[in-house]
Amino acid sequence: MSIFMTVIGALAVAYAVWRLRHGYPCRDAPRALCFHKLSRRFCWEGTWTTPARFARALDHLWESGWRFLSEAEYLSALEAPSEQWARAVFVTFDDAYASVYEEAFPILRARAIPFHLFVVSDYAGRANDWDLGLGRPRHRHATWDELREMAAAGATVGSHGASHADLTRLDGPGLRDELVRSRELIASSLGVAVRTLSYPFGRSNARVRAAAREAGYAAAFSLYPRGRSDRVDRYALRRDAVYIIDPAGSVETKLRPGPLFWLEDVKCRAINAVAVLTPLLKRRPRAPDRARRSGGGSTAAR
Repeated sequence: MSIFMTVIGALAVAYAVWRLRHGYPCRDAPRALCFHKLSRRFCWEGTWTTPARFARALDHLWESGWRFLSEAEYLSALEAPSEQWARAVFVTFDDAYASVYEEAFPILRARAIPFHLFVVSDYAGRANDWDLGLGRPRHRHATWDELREMAAAGATVGSHGASHADLTRLDGPGLRDELVRSRELIASSLGVAVRTLSYPFGRSNARVRAAAREAGYAAAFSLYPRGRSDRVDRYALRRDAVYIIDPAGSVETKLRPGPLFWLEDVKCRAINAVAVLTPLLKRRPRAPDRARRSGGGSTAAR
């Protein structure tokens, strides 16, 4: 009994601390989900899910009364949060991996669900050498041609930086280069407006957020920003990440405040905190040469 009471007491203290530091997201603002890779084979990293599980999560949300928003609808909803957005969700993908084109795109297109891609502009068509290898197979980012096809079908596109560098660790010129060069290259290569930014590793600070605003982004996303979740900050927007450990019901738990929401929030904040190890342990890769940056043709993208 004493052990049971100790556990209950520890959970009560953890919940109280969580409510003071974060709390539930704004109930009248739309929510956003973040996916990374889809794979039919086991991946050692946690930031993936299977195509079947991805499809089940989308179907579960739709059957539970959730509405899927486009980028324009999501940004418009932020201007005037209201009850009509309480069960609306924006589907996003960090890194724009080839598996999104190969696996997620057909699933989303068949269901007419809008989605948003955050592109690492220097790495279109290349392996994710910016990530820690640890003996794991590398994953390819979508080519410019694959990105163009998805954009032509209605996908919207934002920037995930030029090289997936931790923006908080860059000096002023380096920070501006990451933000401006990526935005300009994506826009010119795909012929689309680039309005949004996803901070690599979900990391930002006041200086980075100010730089994002100055670079012309209308909004910028983290994953689990510090501070109160019920405050909507267009340059520290919250998304909830979906991992292989998340079944369909768990995905909805992330979105709808309830008795298990706070445990899901703490779990995912802990997982995301581990992401800081990559920029700490991995030397920043050299940017590809300008011929590969051009994005002008399929050869440069492969």
